[in-house]
Amino acid sequence: MPTNSARRCAALLLTLILVVAACGDSDGVDTAETPDPAETTEAPETTEPDEPADAPDEPAAEPADSGSTGKPEVQIPEGDPPTELGIDDLIEGEGDGAQPGDLLVMHYVGVLHENGEQFDASWDRGQTFDFVLGQGRVIQGWDEGIVGMKVGGRRLLNIPPEQAYGSGGQGGIPPNSALVFVVDLVDIVRTPTVENAPEPVTELEVTVLEDGDGTEIATGSTVTMHYQILLQTTGEVIDSSYSRGQPLTFAVGTDPTIPAWDEALVGRRGGDVVRIVIPPGLGIDDPSGTIPADATIVTQVEILRVGG
Repeated sequence: MPTNSARRCAALLLTLILVVAACGDSDGVDTAETPDPAETTEAPETTEPDEPADAPDEPAAEPADSGSTGKPEVQIPEGDPPTELGIDDLIEGEGDGAQPGDLLVMHYVGVLHENGEQFDASWDRGQTFDFVLGQGRVIQGWDEGIVGMKVGGRRLLNIPPEQAYGSGGQGGIPPNSALVFVVDLVDIVRTPTVENAPEPVTELEVTVLEDGDGTEIATGSTVTMHYQILLQTTGEVIDSSYSRGQPLTFAVGTDPTIPAWDEALVGRRGGDVVRIVIPPGLGIDDPSGTIPADATIVTQVEILRVGG
C-alpha cells in the first residue's frame, strides 16, 4: 500500500473490518486476480496484485537468501509447447513445502515459450511478489505449479496456454501463448496465532514478543508490517493483512488508521513482533458502530521493514 495514501489506507482497513463483521471470481483461466507479467513499467502498488507485474508495494520482508545467485537465465524446455503443466525443481530448498493458503514471497522471471522473449521479471524491479497460494490470485499454472516448493527453492514452470492466459492473452503476451517461468520461493509467511487479552484495558499495553535487529522506528518513519486485529470481547479476528497477502505500509505519526500504533511502534525495530492491547479511544474509529466505541482491541504486528 503506498506510503503517501494514509487516508486511503484507513478507509481500506475500516471497509475490510465492516465486511468481516457483516458476513461471516475465459478460457478456463480466472483473470480477475491473476498475475499479469506483461506490465513492468511502473513500480507496484499492492501486495495482493492481479498480476506478477503489479507486485506488492513491499515484500513480506527481506528474508533469507533464496538459495539462488540472483536473476536466473531461463532455458526453454526442448520440444513443442506444453499441453500440460511441466514442473522441474532446479534448486530443492529446505523446510516444509508451500501449501494452499500460505502467503508466499517470490521472485520470478517469465518468458514466452515460442521465442524465449522475457515479458516480466520481479528481479528487474528489485521487489519480490507476495500472494496467497491456491486462491485464484495468480494464473492456474502458478497455483498448481508452486505447491510443494520449499524456501530457498527454484523451480521451472512450463505452462500451457490453458493454464496461463488462454486465447485472450494479456498485455504483451499474445493469445494462446505457452509460458515459461523460473520462480524462487524466498519465504513462506504463515498466519500467527494471536493471544487475546483476558479482559478489557484502560491503558495501552505493549509487549515485544520477538526482538529484531533492524532500523529503529521514529516518528515519521515509514514502516512496512503485517498485522492481525482481534475484538477483545469475542476473540474474533476483525482484520488481518496475512489473509489478504498484503502488508501495510504507513508513516508513523501521520496515519490515523489506529492511533495506538503511532505510540506503540516508536522505538521498536525492524524484525520485532509486538502484541499491542489497545483501550477505547486509541483503536479504530468506526462510525457505523459495528465496533463498539468502548471496545478493547488486540493487535499483533510483525515489523518487516523500516524506511524506504
